Amino acid sequence: MKKVAFGSLRLLPEQFWALTLGEFLDLIEYRMQHEQQRQEAEYYRSAWLACHIMNASGNIKRPVTPDKLLGKSPGAKRIDREDQLKALDDLKRKFQS
Repeated sequence: MKKVAFGSLRLLPEQFWALTLGEFLDLIEYRMQHEQQRQEAEYYRSAWLACHIMNASGNIKRPVTPDKLLGKSPGAKRIDREDQLKALDDLKRKFQS
């Protein structure tokens, strides 16, 4: 508990010891939600940058959006790992030539 309180939550000792167990668990939950939102924003920024690079390259027929790359567009479908690796190899060959 102390590692989480003093590390991830960055609480001072007097702040930690003044908390009830419920308050402490709430802080952990909010911290995890905040971290998840931060990671999603970073994924979106990376996808946004990748879209600009892909669209500017001229190697694709239809423009790509961050939502399409992240699988959040309404028409997006899940593909299995083997198909993902095959598509990645195809893209690598296109960009290397």
